[in-house]
Amino acid sequence: MAPTSTRQANERLVLDSAFFVAFELAHEGLKSGLHEVSCLNCTQYRVLVKLAAAEPEAIAQKDLGLILDLKPNVVTHAVNTLEDAGFAQRVAAPGRRGSAVRVLEAGIAHIERANTAIIAQLYRLFPTQTAPFRSILEAAVMAGATIEPPLSREMSRKFFASRALASFEVLRRRMEHALAESCDGATFSECRVLQRLGEVGHPMRIVDVARELKLTSATAVRATDRLAARGWVERMSSPDDRKAVYVVTTGEGERMQQIVLAGVDRVATKYLWSRLTPEKCADIARAGHVVMADLQRREEAERLSSLGKLRPLER
Repeated sequence: MAPTSTRQANERLVLDSAFFVAFELAHEGLKSGLHEVSCLNCTQYRVLVKLAAAEPEAIAQKDLGLILDLKPNVVTHAVNTLEDAGFAQRVAAPGRRGSAVRVLEAGIAHIERANTAIIAQLYRLFPTQTAPFRSILEAAVMAGATIEPPLSREMSRKFFASRALASFEVLRRRMEHALAESCDGATFSECRVLQRLGEVGHPMRIVDVARELKLTSATAVRATDRLAARGWVERMSSPDDRKAVYVVTTGEGERMQQIVLAGVDRVATKYLWSRLTPEKCADIARAGHVVMADLQRREEAERLSSLGKLRPLER
């Protein structure tokens, strides 16, 4: 059992809406780094990296699903894609039904290229010369390693950026599944909107919801439409701004907000707070506010920079 001081510290740790803004930005950013140089999606790339970690041994295809928590059909499709690309090969599994899969040299070379691109994106998102960003990155990679332990320490060190991508991918899937399960199938975006409305405690314009959660306008509108259809929020208008649409939680929506918070807390406790040191837990919990402050600084710098390009209007 954890010491009382540790338990009390963990009880104060919360993954708020700022965390999920940073988390989604990082997740999408790392995926874009992969997509710049790879024909593989994140799931296929995770399978390839796991095969590389087992080299020169092969991994039974059934075991790949268990290790990566993927359905058999997803693993089959991923392995088919890797074989078609010349990155992996199915081999006989002695003494076992079904086949095993091993990585090929072209697969290792592909990981090396992709990892370089992901590193570049990682450093753009978390500039390691800044101590808070370096701490957050280390905590995120450590968290991922506890959720999905690497098969090889050497591969984990060599391809740490790919491990970071896997960390974000795994935690995103765990969180999305837990919320959908406890919130009557509500999407991740719907739950994030409910979370933010609960934090502010008053009606919000949909445009502000989108801006604060870094959602596209279309995503925010779809999420609030579905929440309204569920009876969890109500759309409102203002006589002072007839073009603006506001959204506010209903009594049932407030109950669902508590379920969302409990779901987030369960996942965080299971995969983060119970597995990391108090210092790393604190780094994860403050990640959103560090990233949001940096975003605001960059946006302000960009705004001020654009002022220098102003020119007199032609008469």
